[in-house]
Amino acid sequence: MNPMLKLKEANRAIAAALNYARDHGYCVSVTVCDPFGHLVAHQRMDGALRESGHYSVGKAIAAAGLGIPSGQVSDVDLQRSLVGRVIGSGAPINRRPGGLPIKRGGEVEGAIGVCGAPTDEQDEECARCGIEVLDSSAEKSLDSG
Repeated sequence: MNPMLKLKEANRAIAAALNYARDHGYCVSVTVCDPFGHLVAHQRMDGALRESGHYSVGKAIAAAGLGIPSGQVSDVDLQRSLVGRVIGSGAPINRRPGGLPIKRGGEVEGAIGVCGAPTDEQDEECARCGIEVLDSSAEKSLDSG
């Protein structure tokens, strides 16, 4: 069974992504989901486009389902993966950059998706900041243990 992100971790990742976006003048939506594409947490900044929330969910689901960045998902990947089952359930999916898997110990624990920055690459930068805060907290707990 895959380890799961805790709500506290998801909220910390979202806060880091939102802070990065705010510092750069972006208005974004950020979503964190578990390895099966189920939402753990989601926030949309004031001023972000309404549809950015839908797209951030889709980017997170794509990254979680395959364990790769959403912008790297191919048609073949969709046909033979968990994402294919998620799509069959009616969940949204988005293959544009901005969704990154959250991996620890080689296992996918979930994913973060961001939408609303001026470019997809800037969405991905925000998502990366969310992952980095989780990575740094994991390193701190290893150092103190």
